[in-house]
Formats: sequence, structure tokens, C-alpha cells
Amino acid sequence: MPHPQDFSGVIPVEFSSQIIEEAIQQSAVLTLGQRLPMGTTITDLPIPKTLPKAAWTGAPGGRKAWTDLMLETTSIHAEEVAAVTAIPDSYLEDATINIWAWARPRLAEAIAVALDDAILFGLDAPPTFPNPSPAGTGGLMHNNNSFPIPAAGTTDAVDIVNRAMGQVEGQGLNVTGHAADLMVKASFRGVRDDTGALLLGTEQAGTGQRNTLYGVPIAYNSWSTRTNNFLTGAWQNLLIGVRQDIRFAMDPNAVIADADGKVIISGFQDNTTPMKVWARFGCVVIKPVTVRTPGGALPFARAALSQFGLASGENEVVTTKRGAAKE
Repeated sequence: MPHPQDFSGVIPVEFSSQIIEEAIQQSAVLTLGQRLPMGTTITDLPIPKTLPKAAWTGAPGGRKAWTDLMLETTSIHAEEVAAVTAIPDSYLEDATINIWAWARPRLAEAIAVALDDAILFGLDAPPTFPNPSPAGTGGLMHNNNSFPIPAAGTTDAVDIVNRAMGQVEGQGLNVTGHAADLMVKASFRGVRDDTGALLLGTEQAGTGQRNTLYGVPIAYNSWSTRTNNFLTGAWQNLLIGVRQDIRFAMDPNAVIADADGKVIISGFQDNTTPMKVWARFGCVVIKPVTVRTPGGALPFARAALSQFGLASGENEVVTTKRGAAKE
């Protein structure tokens, strides 16, 4: 007989939408990238392979020059991401507790962290994602997808951001946003003019509503790696496929085991109800053809800004004034 609290099946659309919306708020890639609804496991996308070129005829009635306009196909594969947790039976039996209000933000955070780790750094990424890397040096931070911007020769954190944007713009692409680790905020707040005021005004420190830097949005999130903690680029070239059918299963007799097979939670023994939630996302990076890079442009540039925000101690903030040495 099914357990009275077994709500296994497809999460209602309103709950799925809430989880995805909350994941978007906590995920840099969902905030800045282009989200693409997927109706099937594999979606083929036509993208330009060559740029057409117009030429002057030289005289009325002159022969028009031939130009090549070709498309190629890239595929985006929906991959499964999942989270397993356990809800105490006392919560399920207490009608005054809103289970979804308790579980939803945690599920959204789990999805957001998994997506950012996989897409930004290649951590635990499925093979169809851009440059998977167990070491966290893949994803958008890989040389195949972004330019490294060295700190040598730069003045401060604001200067290196400007150079990173210039690298993307030099490919013929407009920068549409930045993504950064939370620690980068300290790097920006520490950059002052000769009077000690914020170099770029309140935009430099964030408004508390929608943060921007150099006129484009910046998404701050807590990243699991800090090797490269800043990424800028033309984010419309990051396509993230989203399947709306988030599913879950609850089983009071289920067990949860670790990677070695050791049982860490027993629903029957521990008076908890294990719950499994899974969804499917895909990801692909487009290398757009532009007038300056007809062979395909790298749409991103990355940098490490931590040295501009922290000194030797984790909590020791460095302030840099233009025209002055670090204090």
C-alpha cells in the first residue's frame, strides 16, 4: 500500500517554476546565460558558420559579388542533475509546517551550485558540457571558452575588469554581464581615488538591487573555487537548455547511501522519509563568427581578482588608491 505521504511524480508546474526561479537567483549562469526551453533530450541548434560579405559593384548594372552564407548545427544534450535528502516524519505529520517552503530553497540552492560548478569550472560536469574537469579548471574558465587576463601590469581590480572587457570587445562582441565570487566585492570596494572615495561611485560597491559594473549586470555568488573568481563576456553565447519536468520521489522505506555504499539514512529506522529530486539541463557555448573573428570568437574573459581584495590574512582587506601603492 502506498505511504499516505507519498507524493511521488511530477512536481506541479507552480512548484517547478518556483524552484527554477529561485535557482536562477542563486546561479550566475542561469542569471546571465540564455535559457532555452527543451522539449526533447537532444536539441539541434542552427548557428552561423560564415559571415556574408557585401561588395560594391563599381558601376550600374555591374555583376554582384558572390558571398557565402552557411549554417552549421550544434547539439545541446539534457543531462540529469539530482539531489537526495530526507524529511523528518514529524514534519510530514505536522500540518502547520509548509514542507515546500522548507525544502524548496534548499533544492534550488543545490541545483544552482551544481550548475555553476559544472558550467563555470567543469566540476562534476557531464561529458556533453563544455570542457569537464575534475580539477575545476574547465568549463567557461577553460582556454577553449575564455581568455586569461594576467594581473601583471594592471593597476587594480577595476583596471583588470576593464582589460577583460576590452579583450571580449576586441573579438567584435558586446559584453553583456559579469559573474564573480562574493570575495570580489571586497576587491572593488577597496579601489579608491586619491581622496579615498569609491573610484566608480556606488556602482562599484553594488546598489543592493541589481548590481552593475561598467553599465552591465554583475552576478555575485559564493563559488566553490577561487582560482579564477571573475568572468566577463557576451553571455548570450552561453545556451542553457532547461527541461521543465522537475520530478521527485518520496519513500518512507528507502535508504540513502554514500559513494562507498554505506547506509547513512534509513527511512524505516530513523523515522524519516527520503526524498529524491531530479531535473535535466543542457549546456553549450557558441563561438560566434564576427567581422573581426570570422573563424569564431571566444565570448568570455577570466581573471583572478583575489589578490586585489585580500592581503595575507583571510579577513585583511586591502585598499588601493589610484596613483598610490597598496595600503
